[in-house]
Amino acid sequence: MLILGLIVTGIFVGLLSTFFGVGGGILIVPTLYTFFSFLPAQVVIATSLTLIFFNSTRNTYNFTKAGVKPNFKFVAPIALAMLIGVIVGGRLALILDAKTIKLIFSIFVFIIAIRNIFNKNKVADHNNWSPKFTFKTISLGTLTGLVGGLISGLTGLGGGAVLIPLFILILDIPFKKLSVHSNACMVVGTFTGMLTYLIQPTPTFVFNYRILEMGQVGYVNFSIVIALFIGSSLSSKLGVNLTQKVSPQVANMLFSILLMVISIKTFVSSQLF
Repeated sequence: MLILGLIVTGIFVGLLSTFFGVGGGILIVPTLYTFFSFLPAQVVIATSLTLIFFNSTRNTYNFTKAGVKPNFKFVAPIALAMLIGVIVGGRLALILDAKTIKLIFSIFVFIIAIRNIFNKNKVADHNNWSPKFTFKTISLGTLTGLVGGLISGLTGLGGGAVLIPLFILILDIPFKKLSVHSNACMVVGTFTGMLTYLIQPTPTFVFNYRILEMGQVGYVNFSIVIALFIGSSLSSKLGVNLTQKVSPQVANMLFSILLMVISIKTFVSSQLF
C-alpha cells in the first residue's frame, strides 16, 4: 500500500514535470513531510533532488525524441549558474532562515501568476522564437539559474518553479519551449545536489518501514525514489504530448493557476513550519 501510494504520487509528479516544466519537488517535498514525518529534513531534500534529477534527465530525452530539443548554447550558462546556486543554497541552509526564503519566494511567484493572468500581450510564437545571445539576456539568464539553484539547495525543490516564472518574465520564452529548457537546466543543478547528499554518511534514525531502511544510501532514500520514478515514468510521455497539443493561451492560464497554488501553499508552510 505504501509503494502503491508513492507510485500514484509519482504519476502526478510526471505530469507536472513535463507539462509545466517544474521539477515536481513542490509535490514531492510536502508529500514526504506529511506521510514520512520520521524522515529527517535532509533526507526529504536529498530524496526529492535525486528523483528530480532522474525525472529531468528522462524528460529531456523524451522531449528530444519528440523533436523538441533544448538550445544547449542557451541552457549552458543558466545550468552552470544553477549548479553554483545549488551548492551555495545547500551551505546557506545551515545558517539562514528557510522560512524567510519561502516567504519571499511565495510573494514573488504570486506576483508572476497575477501578471500572467492579466497579461494582454500576445503569447510568444514558439515556431519563430529563438534565444537572443546578448550580454543582457546572458546576464539575466545566469541570474535566473543562480536564483533557481539557490532555492533548490535551500528547499529541495528542483528549481523549475523558480526558473519557469523567470523564463516567462525575463527571457520571454514561449510556453511550448519552457519545459524542455527548464528540465535541461534541472539535470545539471539537481545532479550536484544529489551528489552532495549521496556521499554523506548514512544518518541513523528509526525507520517505520523495513523497505525504506533497505533503500537508504547517504541521505538519499532510493526505495522512495524508485517508487516515485516508476509512477512518473508512466505519465511523462503524456505530459510531453500535452505540451504540444494544448493552446498557449489555455496552457498559460493553467500555469498561472498552478503558480497561485504553489504561492499560497508555500506561504502557508512558511508560517506554520
